[in-house]
Amino acid sequence: MDKVCAIDWGLTLEYIKVVLSWPPMAVLIVAVVIVRFQKPLEDLINRIEEGDIFGQTIKAPRPVQQVDKVQDKLAEASKGQAAEEADAPLPPELLGDPNAHAAVEWVKNNPAQTVIEYKNLMFSYGAERVFNRIYGTQVEMLEYLSHCENPVTLMQLNPFHERHQAIAGSHEYLLKDYVDFLVNFLVVQREGSENIQLYKITDQGIEFLSYIKKHYPMNWNQRLY
Repeated sequence: MDKVCAIDWGLTLEYIKVVLSWPPMAVLIVAVVIVRFQKPLEDLINRIEEGDIFGQTIKAPRPVQQVDKVQDKLAEASKGQAAEEADAPLPPELLGDPNAHAAVEWVKNNPAQTVIEYKNLMFSYGAERVFNRIYGTQVEMLEYLSHCENPVTLMQLNPFHERHQAIAGSHEYLLKDYVDFLVNFLVVQREGSENIQLYKITDQGIEFLSYIKKHYPMNWNQRLY
């Protein structure tokens, strides 16, 4: 019984020496390192450029360096795309124009300002169209509406129409058509029901008045009829 329960300390020490010897200990250490430092190791592996495994050198760049490299690649791709766009042929409408390339490049570099200039150009075109067709009494009516705080009825605009008929010497142009001309060009807005229609000047109408006063300061209110 004593032999069965007795501990062979010599053999036990040999087992401990084997367990603590390099191969088993290395496995244990590697396992602990992998568990505790999993994410740093993953980052290291993902960033490895060189290695030192079994005699080979390992070198991992810093994340900042990788970001720089990505940005450099994006910059190179952007330059390549810009170069391709610069070399793109011009449409037939611009061929032979010495300023075409510079104008196209300006538009690419200033998209918001281009939209603003385009909007101003289209408004000027529309304002010139209206001014070439509008009657003098209609300009007076717009000026009157610009000072009205509230919308007015069609009958309140009738005096301008009557003066137009007297100057033109004709009664063929009806009051509603006379006012609707301005409504169709969006300088006057019609609102209300079919029985009671009210009219007021629009923001575009205010801008139109400002436009003709600026560009035609001597005769903006001297149109015929």
